[in-house]
Amino acid sequence: MLSQILESILTKLGESFLSKLVDQTADNAYNNVNSIKDIELILKVLQKKLKSLCAKAFDVEEEIKNSELSGRKKRKREVEEWLEEVRSIEKQVVELGTQVESEGFIMRLMDGGLPAKLIDEVDLLVEQSRNFGELVLDVCGSRGDKLLTNGMVGEAFNENLETILKQLESRHVSSIGVYGMGGVGKTTLAKHIHNRILQDSQGRVIWVTVSQEFSVTTLQDKIARFIGLDFGGEDNEDIRAARLHTTLSQMKNSVLILDDVWENIDLSKVGCPISVECCRLIITTRILEVCRQICCQKVIPVKTLHHHEAWKLFNETLRNEIELDSSAEEIARSVAKLCGGLPLAIVTVAGSMRGERAIYTWRNAYAELRERISGNDGMGDGYVYKVLKYSFDRLNRNRHSQSNEFNTLQHCFLHCALYPEDEEIFRECLVRKFISGGMVDERKTRRAQIEQGYYILDKLVNVCLLESCAGPSSFDPTECLKMHDLLRSMALNICEGKYMVRAGDMSLIEIPKEAEWAKDLEKVSFVKNGIRRIEEGMSPDCPKLSTLLLFGNYWLEFIPDSFFSKMQGLCTLDLSWTSITKLPNSICALKSLKALLLEWCKYLGNVPYLGEMKELRELNLSKTAITEVPQGVGELFNLKFLAMNADKLNKVPRGLFLKLGNLQHLELPLYIEVEVEEIENLKLLEEFSGRMENVNDLKSLITSWGSRVRGTCYRILVGSYHEDKFNIREGICDNKELFLFECNLEDERILAEGIVHLTIKGIVQQCEGLGICFVDGLKRLRIERCGGIEYILRSEAGLSSQMSAVEEIELYELDGMKGMRIPLPGAPNLVVIDISKCREIEEIFETSSLTLPKLNTLWLKELPRLRKVGILSSAPNLEYIDISECEEIEEIFEDEERDCLALPKLKYVQLHDLPRLRKVGISLSRVPNLIIISVTKCGGLEDVFDDEGTSSLTLPKLIKLKLKELPRMRKVGILLSGVPNLQLISVRKCGEIEDVFDDEGTGSFICKSFQR
Repeated sequence: MLSQILESILTKLGESFLSKLVDQTADNAYNNVNSIKDIELILKVLQKKLKSLCAKAFDVEEEIKNSELSGRKKRKREVEEWLEEVRSIEKQVVELGTQVESEGFIMRLMDGGLPAKLIDEVDLLVEQSRNFGELVLDVCGSRGDKLLTNGMVGEAFNENLETILKQLESRHVSSIGVYGMGGVGKTTLAKHIHNRILQDSQGRVIWVTVSQEFSVTTLQDKIARFIGLDFGGEDNEDIRAARLHTTLSQMKNSVLILDDVWENIDLSKVGCPISVECCRLIITTRILEVCRQICCQKVIPVKTLHHHEAWKLFNETLRNEIELDSSAEEIARSVAKLCGGLPLAIVTVAGSMRGERAIYTWRNAYAELRERISGNDGMGDGYVYKVLKYSFDRLNRNRHSQSNEFNTLQHCFLHCALYPEDEEIFRECLVRKFISGGMVDERKTRRAQIEQGYYILDKLVNVCLLESCAGPSSFDPTECLKMHDLLRSMALNICEGKYMVRAGDMSLIEIPKEAEWAKDLEKVSFVKNGIRRIEEGMSPDCPKLSTLLLFGNYWLEFIPDSFFSKMQGLCTLDLSWTSITKLPNSICALKSLKALLLEWCKYLGNVPYLGEMKELRELNLSKTAITEVPQGVGELFNLKFLAMNADKLNKVPRGLFLKLGNLQHLELPLYIEVEVEEIENLKLLEEFSGRMENVNDLKSLITSWGSRVRGTCYRILVGSYHEDKFNIREGICDNKELFLFECNLEDERILAEGIVHLTIKGIVQQCEGLGICFVDGLKRLRIERCGGIEYILRSEAGLSSQMSAVEEIELYELDGMKGMRIPLPGAPNLVVIDISKCREIEEIFETSSLTLPKLNTLWLKELPRLRKVGILSSAPNLEYIDISECEEIEEIFEDEERDCLALPKLKYVQLHDLPRLRKVGISLSRVPNLIIISVTKCGGLEDVFDDEGTSSLTLPKLIKLKLKELPRMRKVGILLSGVPNLQLISVRKCGEIEDVFDDEGTGSFICKSFQR
């Protein structure tokens, strides 16, 4: 019936249109055509949606009636209210059909938006129907009992709670994993979720604590007991699972919460039918990998509390009837801080201090807790320690004996405790230290060892023993790792008597006295302290010591000969980033030494004879002051890692590398030319950094590697070296980087497969294009001062696949460059385009309908013949546009279909010294995230944005607006009320502008400057 009514309305609409069309002027007729088409489309959409809604309502009504026949079910109130709303919609459509007989109503219909309003209401009802779950309730029976729990503390706790509840309400997620370290509040969060579900919905919540001693049978028993299922003595797991599955399948809109899960659970074997419609799942675990193994669709990390949140919880737990005085409270806050933001630790410590008000009691508590955390005393057998220690013990699941031997994961975790407290450690650095310290399989190739190292770190993060962090000045949120204070304390407690760690204390200017060096010490760390000198005659007796770390003691200048005399078991010695000028001769007697790390000892010029260290695997002399290769290096036949990128090194002895056949990593200064034949002799080489004379040498080396080239990382400079003209990233190379400087490129086959970074500089020969540069896998291309290159690509045809991986293109001072020739469909991964001082280039994008889906940054500078950037159909991720000193440019973007380009993520626009610019080609209505606008010295520009025929618009995120030397600028077209975050305004020498904003009002600005 409703469908017929809407058909009648559509017919009447067409008749109205025809009758009125002949009486209209051309303009009005055109507008009416559009209006009629719009309303016709809306009515057809309404017709389709309403038909679907009515069918859903019929099914709901039938299911409810059938369920109510049993006498044990009743319809939910929200379902009954929903059915009433559907009936109301039906009534409105019938009334609409009655009124449609009036011609005047059709015209009001076109202006009033009633059908669109009905569509919104229908959509809302359809969405509500998806969240019903069960349509009926048990007349009697339990849905679960409210659990006792602690109060919620912290913004993150509330955010996690609301996030999980919204996921459950969305009806799109069937399984959620909550993970975090022991004591962080996962169970508390799960209890609050449990109680909120009972409070806000009619669903059933099944709570099961899995515990460490897990079995399928015990889990089945716990679930069955909760839902009232009797297995009748059946002990066959498959039969029990089938019965459980059948019962749970009949309980729509259930949530199963499994608390404290330690390993993967095959829920199909248990008999749990996890789905959105039937039984949704929430698990809590300390191990991220468990969430993945159970295939949780959403994973929620639970993090520690901030300092102010920790104090709030601590103070609430104290429950002191009489408030602490200010002095005692200050110490109490320090005690709370020592708990590291772990709710369980906070509650435990605060609970033990209830009723204490004397300041000396608080001072004593702080001193004791601080001592425990520092590792001088154990954490004891408290619950927090046991929880954290258990996480550590779980790393060695396969250990069945009572032996104290640790496995690789445990050794690597304990190694992280050698760093200063709260240190943000680069992943790459940790992996290198794992290799240097022999903690990964020494039988593997270096690349395999690196992969094992990263796997270990990922594993430790997944089990919440380490946490990812961005690190200093880093945009990568996982580049660095941190060890929580309590976890570090636990690690030091585990290694008590075997580790001595005094790290990150700049006030420590003297190394500990010999009496403090226990004879059983295995690892000692004095990392990043203020140690200046080790006294003459000092000789700690530590025969079992395997690792000594002194790196980062920048003022350490002297180490006496006696110091290493009783450390004959030493395997790893790290003196990097110290100011020592020479190594003591006694170091030569360390016959067990496997890693000698001296990187960035920039005053170290005197290194003794090293030939006696036959076990040495790693020697790092980069950035030292050595002028020649230390004597004896050629006798280190077991050496696998040799880094000598030292700025003062004069030469490398001929034939040296013929003696070092086990080298896997070789790093040399780029100003020293290597003998290619010697490098080719290194059959195990996997990482290489050095310079070659010409292209033929490179070709020879690549050929000698054969199939090994795919697994090899290198940083190779071919051609001349000029320190002041060539900027090359230093450090360990982890991909393929090739730098061609003033060499002949006639034989383009030199470019090996898999180059990631390619820089070409100073090539003068004439060539149409460098299509061969785009080898598979190339991500960054920089071409500099190559006057003979006309195009990056010779032609567009057949090269689209070769540009598929390119992320950055930098073109600098290319006098002959005419264009880029980016082929269709474009460069799907291109992020940055940076072009400057290319005097012949006229257009950046020459191809019609070019799409650059990942383009983020566009920098164009000093391109005197550039007329326009070109046709760009889509750049949805473009955030930064900076174009300056392009005298001929008339328009930035051209879009053939819409005139104005939509850039939804654009944040920054700077246009400078573009005297002939007429059109930007960006619509103000399509840049909602714009933060900074700076337009200066663009003499021909009348409007910054192209929004003709559109009323003034808003830029809610705009912070800075700078307009200068725009003599023809007429208006900006922004509402003052539409820039609530604007802080800086500067409008100068813009003679035609009457008003900056299109509305009246006042704003609060940090800086405001207006001058015609």
